[in-house]
Amino acid sequence: MTSNPPAQPGRALASPANLKQLNLICWSVFLVAFVLPFTVIVIASHRPPDGDFAGFYSLGRILNTHPMQDLYDYELQKQVCNEVHARAGAYGLLPYPPFVGMFFQPFARLPYPVAYVLWLLITFALYAAGLKLLIDRFLPLDPVRRSLLYCFAFAYSPFIIDTAASGQLAAVGFFALSVALCQDDADHRFGSGLVLSLCLYKPTLLVLLLPMLLVTRRFRSLLGFAAGAAALAALPTAIGGLGIWAVFFRTLHSFGKVAGGAQASTVLILVKYVDLSSFSAFVHGGRSWAGLAILFLGSAASAVFLLRYWWRSSRCGKPFNALLWAATITWTLLLNVYVPMYDSILIVLALVVTAGALQQIPGPSMQRAFRALWILIVAGSWFSGALDGVTTVQLLTVLFGALGILEFAVLSRIAPLQPDSAHPVP
Repeated sequence: MTSNPPAQPGRALASPANLKQLNLICWSVFLVAFVLPFTVIVIASHRPPDGDFAGFYSLGRILNTHPMQDLYDYELQKQVCNEVHARAGAYGLLPYPPFVGMFFQPFARLPYPVAYVLWLLITFALYAAGLKLLIDRFLPLDPVRRSLLYCFAFAYSPFIIDTAASGQLAAVGFFALSVALCQDDADHRFGSGLVLSLCLYKPTLLVLLLPMLLVTRRFRSLLGFAAGAAALAALPTAIGGLGIWAVFFRTLHSFGKVAGGAQASTVLILVKYVDLSSFSAFVHGGRSWAGLAILFLGSAASAVFLLRYWWRSSRCGKPFNALLWAATITWTLLLNVYVPMYDSILIVLALVVTAGALQQIPGPSMQRAFRALWILIVAGSWFSGALDGVTTVQLLTVLFGALGILEFAVLSRIAPLQPDSAHPVP
């Protein structure tokens, strides 16, 4: 008489029936906790919520009614923003490249509430399309698990609150990086660089990605990026002349000083920024000599690891290179000067690609650690602001750092497992 094997709770939880029930619960919570209350509040107040979309809409309106040279007149920006969507708090300087304002010119011809809803729908579409590209390419799943992954991605608080509801541009960066990574994985290097140039709406997103292209000898990608950058600059230059760029860079410099001063003087950094520089400002002793030394040494060690993996990438296969993109994006969020919460939605890209790479690793230990991190990041995104009065540690920064270290560990494991017989074409 043979005994039955012991029950395995993990497998029971992952059964199709239980996954369907989990899907139903997760999507129901998402709809009841966000979609329904958000809709009720907007309808009851008869106006879109306060957010950053008013700034983008105002840039479009300025270009519709004024010469391009007036785009960076701060007093004009504040005046138009308050005409578009008056709010209690003051509007800050809008340091976006002129092509961003040109993109929003058609939106500014619509009533503001209509334009806001349209941009909200576009934001969800860009995010969903980027997720679909990544899942199809790097993490093929059955429909039930795919639905659950979408639910987790949409439930990430910086997407819901800081990107979608606020009307920010981060979904553009998410979609552009998703396409660029998929193009790179398909060996369409010029197209990858071309799409990557869309991230020039916020150059800080490229602070590590452009050096990665150079060190990994992706010269066709750099050529594509240069072509895209030239195309983005061409029309504003034709309309406003080369002088518009001098005004833009002066505005960007002024914004950098204002942002740096705000980061040094307000505890709002705990809720609004995830980079290590901001993190160190409010950790006890973080801006002391010892704290700065630890920050510098940790950042330098991470940069050295990245350089090491970039350099050896040509001798490794596609799973390694895809994970290398993911790790570079993770560390872009950390080793940076200015990463607001809405830009942290890029961590979802890194999570999807890392999950795919972990399928190449034998043994369950790293998978378990990764699953725990994924759950903590999604759950922690809703509590990091609530912890403001409890601790001076930005929880997401700590979790992103843990993910970056895990990605380094996976890169070390996956490199000898996935040799590439043919070197990638630069």
